[in-house]
Amino acid sequence: MNTVTNVLNMVYQVSYFIMPLFIVLLVFNSGMSEHPRTILSTVRHNWSYFLRLILLNNLLIPLGLWLILRLMPIESNYAIGLMILFLCAGASTVIAFVQATHNQTVFAVSSMILLTLSTVVFLPILLPFMIEGAEITSFDLVGSLVSSILLPLSAGSVMRLLFTDLSSRIRPYALKLQKTTMTLAIYGMMIGLLPELISLIGSGVIVSSIGIVAVASVIGFVMEYSNTNEAMRITSGFTSGQRNGAVAYAVVINNFSDPSVLLTIAVATTISTVVFSMLSNYMGKVKLEEAR
Repeated sequence: MNTVTNVLNMVYQVSYFIMPLFIVLLVFNSGMSEHPRTILSTVRHNWSYFLRLILLNNLLIPLGLWLILRLMPIESNYAIGLMILFLCAGASTVIAFVQATHNQTVFAVSSMILLTLSTVVFLPILLPFMIEGAEITSFDLVGSLVSSILLPLSAGSVMRLLFTDLSSRIRPYALKLQKTTMTLAIYGMMIGLLPELISLIGSGVIVSSIGIVAVASVIGFVMEYSNTNEAMRITSGFTSGQRNGAVAYAVVINNFSDPSVLLTIAVATTISTVVFSMLSNYMGKVKLEEAR
């Protein structure tokens, strides 16, 4: 039994190491794919769409969840973990999900940037209000913002602008590496967390995570139901359900020593990532079949 546990722990550690590499590759590839001018133009011409995303993800969903968790029969540390996670918007993995559906990624890239920036603003205000004693400053979040988004995105953009031929040649290989690291990271973490998932059976964390992710995602889709742009609808749905785990970890490290809080975030993030990965791949296959 100890051998199995050790193997699973090793799988998780390797996957945990690969995940940041996947995120950097994902954002770097996005920088090579989307011209900065295109991103700025997209935001300018669709400002009301992005404003809706910001209000939904940084205000309405966290407030709604805060009210719901006060009524749910779930241990406080688990509730705190879920609350922290859903206070953090702007997950870069949404880009990969939208890519898998064979839709434009410019809305996903733009929303990642804007939602992460808005999280830096909203989170320090809402966190102490929703979780007594917890606090974080915008400055504490800047490191995560710079390392996981701004630097790789800028590097990809510079590559596209200054080394056009080179970026065109390496992009297919970078995308393949991105997909490989994504598979290893996502499913490796899921396998590695099996003992923790089993231990959480009956705690309400797994069911709550699935339910909250599903409801949030549906709200995002429904909010843009009348939007004729499929990429915008899909981006809204995935963005609402998939949260920014990197920022959530920063909050926990600054405020909590109880491992159950961090475990809740890890489990909920892994569940949503696996579910959306499978869903987006299925949507992509359906779209390709319909195009034939």
